[in-house]
Amino acid sequence: MDGAFLPRFLQAAMGRGDDGERRVERPQRMLVHGHQPRVFRVRVALQEMSDQKIVNDYRLTRTAILDLYEEIRADIDPSTARSHAVPGLVKLLTVLRFLGTGTFQRVIGCSSGVNQSSVSRHLSQVLRALKKRAKHYINFPEGEEQQQEIKQDFSQIAGMPSVLGAIDCTHVLFTPPSDEELMYLNHKMGYSLNVQVVCDSNLRILDVASEFPGSCHDSDILANSTFGKKLAEGKFGQGWLLGDSGYGCKPWLMTPLLAPRSEAEKRYNEAHISTRCTIERTLGVLKSRFNCLHPSGGSLQYRAQKVSDIVTVCCMLHNIALRHQVEIAVNVAPSELDISPPASGSDVAKGNAVRRKLIEEYFS
Repeated sequence: MDGAFLPRFLQAAMGRGDDGERRVERPQRMLVHGHQPRVFRVRVALQEMSDQKIVNDYRLTRTAILDLYEEIRADIDPSTARSHAVPGLVKLLTVLRFLGTGTFQRVIGCSSGVNQSSVSRHLSQVLRALKKRAKHYINFPEGEEQQQEIKQDFSQIAGMPSVLGAIDCTHVLFTPPSDEELMYLNHKMGYSLNVQVVCDSNLRILDVASEFPGSCHDSDILANSTFGKKLAEGKFGQGWLLGDSGYGCKPWLMTPLLAPRSEAEKRYNEAHISTRCTIERTLGVLKSRFNCLHPSGGSLQYRAQKVSDIVTVCCMLHNIALRHQVEIAVNVAPSELDISPPASGSDVAKGNAVRRKLIEEYFS
């Protein structure tokens, strides 16, 4: 493509001038107030990368990245016209690479032409810009027509009726300050945030609660999350979520039977497991797509609030990737998925009654 016809922001990312001619950016040295000369490295040229390498490095397609940049550029573009100000697109690419690959900041800084001290500032800036728009991409449908579509999609898996979503929690490791360690110590004796995720049958994330400490039980997170409170108040209409046995069975949350006896109960359990596995697949894809969340990437070295923001943004980007049909190889084995101990002290009588009626009507 002739550079003269490219948008200005893309010319800047490619290192082209207003005339469209390619400019080779050579390392330049500048004395700043008597300090050591600053060296500016060649920055990322997105247009010169293959489609596959873009997906491998940034977990999104070229089109998705440019669309996202257009959406947030007002918040991340340089506010001055300095010749060496880092372009907003480069900031976005640097952050996407960190989220996607989980590589250390120094490595990312070298690969994108941005030094390590700048990476941290860009991460905060881009996270703020993306989080502001997260609700546009992560939202639980409240309209009856949209909910009916979700129910039909879930029903096609194994005949489980009236399912509005599948729910589970997953731990994201990070290193808390020493005086807060006990709060974030999880049941596997690591430090983490316990992240609640709700998905539909197509692995789209409908809700995420990323602010709870790793010491919190899954059922407590549901009870105290904004989403859980709305469910309990009946604000999402008729239907229920599917959760594992770590949750107490409620009128709006169906769990499997621990000891099915009749054939109908066994059929219910089989349908429940087949349908609820969508949340396990969603969490597997999420952590594979964004290795900064995966245990193999180690522990995130940020405070809890920033880790929570990273999780929320990754869930948002996950939905964008689904929209653009970006495939990813899942590297989370079933044994790595989080299994919470059973909930205790829950009043599940009404939930058990709803579950019995469901089994009688659909699985007998």
